[in-house]
Amino acid sequence: MAGKWILGKMAAVLLILGLALGLTTEGSAAAKKYLSLGTGNPGGTFYFIGAGFASLFNKYVPEVRVIAESTAASEENFHYILRKKMDLGMVSINVIEPALEKKMDLSGMRLIALGHTSDRQWFVRNESPVKCVSDFKGRRVAVGSPGSGTLVASKSELGAATGLTFDDFKPAYLSFSESITAIKDGTVDVGVISAGYPVASILDLARQIPIRLIPYSEAEMKALITRHPYYVKVVIPKGTYQGVNVDTLTRGISTALFCRQDLSENLVYQLIKALYEHPKEKDAIHPQAKQWNLGTIFRGADYTTQYIPFHPGAITYLKEKGLWKGRN
Repeated sequence: MAGKWILGKMAAVLLILGLALGLTTEGSAAAKKYLSLGTGNPGGTFYFIGAGFASLFNKYVPEVRVIAESTAASEENFHYILRKKMDLGMVSINVIEPALEKKMDLSGMRLIALGHTSDRQWFVRNESPVKCVSDFKGRRVAVGSPGSGTLVASKSELGAATGLTFDDFKPAYLSFSESITAIKDGTVDVGVISAGYPVASILDLARQIPIRLIPYSEAEMKALITRHPYYVKVVIPKGTYQGVNVDTLTRGISTALFCRQDLSENLVYQLIKALYEHPKEKDAIHPQAKQWNLGTIFRGADYTTQYIPFHPGAITYLKEKGLWKGRN
């Protein structure tokens, strides 16, 4: 009887301990802050890098759970953050320009860091008669999906570089994955992806059918950068994609990691520290993740911070690293 009584007491104690531990676990889960991070189309670089960054944040900032969300990319992420429907987002900084034209209030957004360039990649089937951007006239050309930075850039850069408008060709408002499919099916003449090279979906396409990349000329690049100073010159090396055996001159746009202005200073400090203090893990995410380093963190900042300043948490980290000298 005594043995049964002792066993009963032990069971009761274990039950109480189990309940206590359960309550503690639930309390910890309740205290965890959930954050959304807008990425891009699954066929593009934003998606891979954003998902990788979310994993780093979740591993090294235990008080948060960051959920990477597939979106239409830059413009949609930008607007979601401004409307407080998203906490963090990958954004090509060219979307600031149309926001200014619309006189939008950007005060609810802050900059955490700048990293890889989003590179314009116009691509055609190898047998296509399209050899240069001017040949787009009269053709069926993918220009990006509604709500994407790719579409915003297509309008501005074609006009600035070549004088072409959407009236000069047949625009197809396609996502990255839809653009790939359309080239395979022959329903468009020119596909488009704006993402840091190499892009997984173009790598896959080039293994299936022979393709070419369409370059900008030096004169077109000069005209483009003169008109829109947030663009930078990029050369996609030959051999990046199977069968593409020449270097391709194109433009890049710096990508920003933006956040809501009302995120706490300590939280953003922890996020940027997690991102930059683990370079081996970060660089393994995607080839373009290497561009997210302290040497490129201000690339595009002269333009961006005129309208969207760094978050105080990011400033604290950059001061700690001795990189904030000479900046306001």
